Amino acid sequence: MSNRVRLIVGTVIGLLLLGLVLVRVDLRQMIETLAAANYIYLLPALVAQMGFFLIKALRWRYLFPSERRVPFSTLFSATLIGYFGNQIIGASSGELLRSIVLGQKGSWSKSATLGTIFVEKMWDILVLSLLLLGLLWSIPLPPLVQTAGQASLLVLLIGASLLVLLLSRSQWATKLVGLIANRLSAQLAQRLVGILERFTVGVQAMQEWKRSVLALILTVPMWLLLAVSFYYLGRAALIPLGFGPYIFPVVVIALAASIPNPPWNVGMLEILSITTLGVFGVPSSQALAFVLLMRAMRLVPIVWGYVLFSREGYGLRTRAHPALEAEKPH
Repeated sequence: MSNRVRLIVGTVIGLLLLGLVLVRVDLRQMIETLAAANYIYLLPALVAQMGFFLIKALRWRYLFPSERRVPFSTLFSATLIGYFGNQIIGASSGELLRSIVLGQKGSWSKSATLGTIFVEKMWDILVLSLLLLGLLWSIPLPPLVQTAGQASLLVLLIGASLLVLLLSRSQWATKLVGLIANRLSAQLAQRLVGILERFTVGVQAMQEWKRSVLALILTVPMWLLLAVSFYYLGRAALIPLGFGPYIFPVVVIALAASIPNPPWNVGMLEILSITTLGVFGVPSSQALAFVLLMRAMRLVPIVWGYVLFSREGYGLRTRAHPALEAEKPH
C-alpha cells in the first residue's frame, strides 16, 4: 500500500470515527461551553505543553551514548518536527522524520536513532503504566475500568521489562533472535540479526546505567507536565475536576498514540477524550469542547514544527529529499 493510499484510508477512517462522535454529542451545548469558556487558562496550558517538549528533548539527549554529544537545540528541533509529522501525516511517521532530520545533522544513522526512540517509548510505557496504577489506587473508577486497566498494566509492564532487558544486553537479543529465526530460514536469520545489530547501536546508552536512569526519571515530570496542560484546558472548558483525574486521559491518549493513527488524530482524539473524561461524569458536549481547545493549543507546536521542517529543506509540496530514499551510513 502506497503512502498516499495509506493517508487516504487513514483520513477516511478518522472522519468516520469523528462522525460517530458528532451524532452523539449535543453540539448546541458544546457551542455554549465554548462561548462561556475561560480562555485565559490556555496560556498556562500552552506553557506546560511546551515544557513537555523541552523535557522530552532533554531526556532524548541521555538516550544517546555519552560519547555522542548531540546539541540540545538539534534534539528540540527534531522533537517538534516529529510531533508535526505525527499530528499532520499520522501513522507514527514523526518518528521516521526525527531519525532523518537527526541523521542530516550528524553522523548518527537512522537505524541507531530509531533505536534511541524505541528506548524512549519503553520508558514512556513504564512510567505511564505506573501513573495509571497509582490512579487506579487513588481515585474510584468503575469496576470494569479498574479490571481492564489492571490487566493492561500487567501485560505492558511484563512486555516492556522483557524488551528493556533484552535490548540492554544486545548480544542476548541477537542470539535469541538468531536462534528462533534460524529454525525457519538461515537467510531470514541472517537478515534479522543484521537489522537487530544496527538497531541496537541506538540502545547503547542503556548500558550506561546512570544516563539510562536519568532518562527514566525525566520521563515522570514530562508526562505530569502534560497532565498539568490537560488540567488547565479543563479549567478553560469549565470542567470541575481536580488535577488527578486528568492523568487518566493523558495515559490513554499517550498509549493510543503508540499505534498508527489517522492524520490529525481525527476521530481518535475525540473518542478517547470523551470516553476517559466521561468516566468522571463530564458530559460529552463539554468533553468535545475540551478537545477543540486542545486542538487549538496544539497548533503552536505543529506550526513551529513545520517551520523547522521547512528550514531543513523539506516541505509539504517539495519533492522527496534524498535522505528519505536512503539511510545515511553510520
